[in-house]
Amino acid sequence: MAAAEAGADYVAFGAFFPTSTKTPKFSARPDLLNWWSDIMEAPCVAIGGITVENCAPLVSAGADFLAVSAGVWSHPQGPGAAVTAFNEIFDNADHGTG
Repeated sequence: MAAAEAGADYVAFGAFFPTSTKTPKFSARPDLLNWWSDIMEAPCVAIGGITVENCAPLVSAGADFLAVSAGVWSHPQGPGAAVTAFNEIFDNADHGTG
């Protein structure tokens, strides 16, 4: 909260899922995103093991952005298909309503 109030461009929360990109120091649940978006203006980023298959609850909970390194580069149909799928999920989400 202090970072956002001091003018941070965004805050990031995670890891939401197991990840092989790095060893997470913390874990997070989707309700944290909902809580943040209800009380703060700064955008929030969800990070940690996010894929096309598991991201919808994070977007619905209020994630403004997703950090999806392996979720894009390791997608079975290639990175372009992953980006298209992620965009469709954001476009169709009931964003920020839990």
